[in-house]
Amino acid sequence: MIKTVVASLDALTRARGIDIRVHGRENVPDQPVLFVVNHFTRLETVLMPYVIRKYFNRFPLSLAAREFFEGKIGDVITRLGAVSTTDPDRDRLLVNALLTDSNPVIIFPEGRMIKDKKIIEKGRYIVFSTGGRRPPHTGAGRIALRSQFLREELRLFLERGDTASIEELARHFDFDPAGIDTVLAKETFIVPVNITYYPVRATENIISRLAARLVEDLPERAVEEMLIEGSMFTRGVDVDINFGHAIPVKRYIEENTGLRRMLADGKLYRYPEDLKHVRPFKKMYVRIMYEYMAAIYAMTTVNHDHIFSYILTKCRKDRIGEDDFKNRVFLAIDKLRRSGLNNYHRSLDQPQWTLLSDDFHEKYNRFIELSRAEGLFTLEKGFLVRNNERFSAAYEFHTIRKDNIAEVLTNEIEPLKSLTRSLDRLMLLPSGLVRKKIRNYFKALDRKIFEDDYDRYYIEGESKPKTIGAPFFMKHLFGRKGLVLVHGYMAAPEEIRPLADYLYRHGYSVYGARLRGHGTAPEDLATRTWEDWYESVGRAYIIMKNSMKSLAIAGFSTGGTLALLQAANKPGGFRAVVTINAPLRLYHISSKFASFVVAWNTMLARFKVDKGRMEFVTNEPQNRHINYFRNPVSGVRQLEMLMDVVEERLKNVTDPVLVIQGENDPVVNPVSGSEIYEKAGSEKKRFIAVEADYHGILWKEKLDDVTAGVLDFLKETYP
Repeated sequence: MIKTVVASLDALTRARGIDIRVHGRENVPDQPVLFVVNHFTRLETVLMPYVIRKYFNRFPLSLAAREFFEGKIGDVITRLGAVSTTDPDRDRLLVNALLTDSNPVIIFPEGRMIKDKKIIEKGRYIVFSTGGRRPPHTGAGRIALRSQFLREELRLFLERGDTASIEELARHFDFDPAGIDTVLAKETFIVPVNITYYPVRATENIISRLAARLVEDLPERAVEEMLIEGSMFTRGVDVDINFGHAIPVKRYIEENTGLRRMLADGKLYRYPEDLKHVRPFKKMYVRIMYEYMAAIYAMTTVNHDHIFSYILTKCRKDRIGEDDFKNRVFLAIDKLRRSGLNNYHRSLDQPQWTLLSDDFHEKYNRFIELSRAEGLFTLEKGFLVRNNERFSAAYEFHTIRKDNIAEVLTNEIEPLKSLTRSLDRLMLLPSGLVRKKIRNYFKALDRKIFEDDYDRYYIEGESKPKTIGAPFFMKHLFGRKGLVLVHGYMAAPEEIRPLADYLYRHGYSVYGARLRGHGTAPEDLATRTWEDWYESVGRAYIIMKNSMKSLAIAGFSTGGTLALLQAANKPGGFRAVVTINAPLRLYHISSKFASFVVAWNTMLARFKVDKGRMEFVTNEPQNRHINYFRNPVSGVRQLEMLMDVVEERLKNVTDPVLVIQGENDPVVNPVSGSEIYEKAGSEKKRFIAVEADYHGILWKEKLDDVTAGVLDFLKETYP
């Protein structure tokens, strides 16, 4: 039967998008084990036996509240080895399992679901129970200590030759006295386990809607549980299960003189009441409780929603700027990853730059959308305004997950003192200092990425000096107007230097972005995608946004196409958008066959054939001191893909746009300029045609025409 249940749960988790990730399996010894597990939903009563059976090939006994044995779920958990807390044989069954190692044991020491996650109060472990708060149950520690105490007692009886006492204990605890050597060879361990769900949201789902339709006047508690747990089943959830370091129970007996004295007295401690209130025993199982409870809560898997909720909940003011909020979240995540804390959600290991670049960030956008819908705060003129009525209310325990999930998530990480202290310190920093930290972080990151790429791909006699390829920042000390400048394909930041110098002389701070794969060697460019280039511009955007009150973006050639994509993805983010010879159409013959050549090269690589590949074509650049002499075919394909994406999204560009196009550009089909101008969704836009028969109009005699046009447009768009 257990195999059928496990197979059914396997199918259910796959079908419902429930992603179970188990960590610390190596911490579980091949000995009698009592697992102590935190309790947040009804799912744990099924989930933990399933996980133990699947990952450790053991059939566990689990202690569950009487209420769980009702209905279908009662049938399932009974088949999974559940023992009711009201079973008169409860303790004897569990002690037998730990003495003989017939079954591991699962206990939820909190005693019931802790929906508010509030487990620390004035430095002590306190959980909710029937209208009040109490310490967690000590039953798990008592059962584990009792099993090891009896094992040590049996050891002494064997040494004394007291077979009558051995047989009496064996009869009471239902094991064969002939197997006493096996019992004595074992040792009871307690393994703390933490289960963290992500995301946790009370949202309407098919289960809650069906229940509401079939049952009138559902209790509020039932509604809340269907919203929370129904969402997990129907919309998927990540479940991180952390197994902590095993706690050897024998250590507590060896360290306590009173317990050693009790062992030597020759008494038979058969019944729970024989030991429960004995002072040395009680002192030890309370100590054990504090050790495993601390271990359980220290293993909470921290996720984005924890960080969002803590900062929003603990903010000293009623409102916080959205940019300031995101900056602090980014710094918090960065600090968390460098703190040595390993139990954080895998999504926090992903690059977090889109959180600050005003691009779509799935975790942040979902949190904001749902929290606003729940009335936790409003978004007003760039500020998150907290609804203090929702944060100061005394919530009903059984509905708090629905009423204020942010407080629940804040409570959940409260035991992680090093993390919360770090977050508290971060909240004390003035916003100006936070902006400076973000700016310096990304400046250093941008420089490091270039240095690492340059060192890795450097080719003697082909790579240009670092001064050509490095990103640069030209900043006025008290400047308020800024510009992100982006170079073109196969070029480097030096390409845009003439325009940067001109604008800097006229009062604008300028950041010259460096696109990944550029300023190093063609082999580097061959490995990059257009998304890498977009991310490079995103870093520049973050630096300038945290340096200036307002900013514009401009780009030459491919840099102009990327500038348009930035503007399309963040409408209203720029004072102006300037494109100079930005491509939507190309003339060069290599672009015509790039897709075919990439496919050909991929096929040859799949069959491990080197001969016949065409990975680079010759390039004869105008600016030989800047551009590559070899053009990777894969790079041309990426440029094609970028142009397709931008053309589709041009309608989303709403900021003022200046389009500058060389009339006789031999590289970019001049129709590109007119198409950009026509398709951009901006109300304010201007087209300037430059009479030039070469592509690089930021150099040579046409530079003055370009710089004058750009400056005039910027003056019009900046206040």
